Amino acid sequence: MRTVADEQGTTWICLELPEVPVDQRAAAAALASDDVVAIECNSGAHRVIALVPTGWDDDMDDARLNAVIREFLERR
Repeated sequence: MRTVADEQGTTWICLELPEVPVDQRAAAAALASDDVVAIECNSGAHRVIALVPTGWDDDMDDARLNAVIREFLERR
């Protein structure tokens, strides 16, 4: 689990899901990597499910995690 605040000051809580959701499995397979996991990030007002590399919680800095959240939020 990780928390991150975005540029507007909104706090997001991100958790790794036990498996990639069915509707994102094709996208995960297209990344041609076994090192992809799904995370759910929730701000209370918004929720996104994003695909990220394994180890995201230790390896991604706040700026990169925010960029991923924005990217998947815009896809909705």
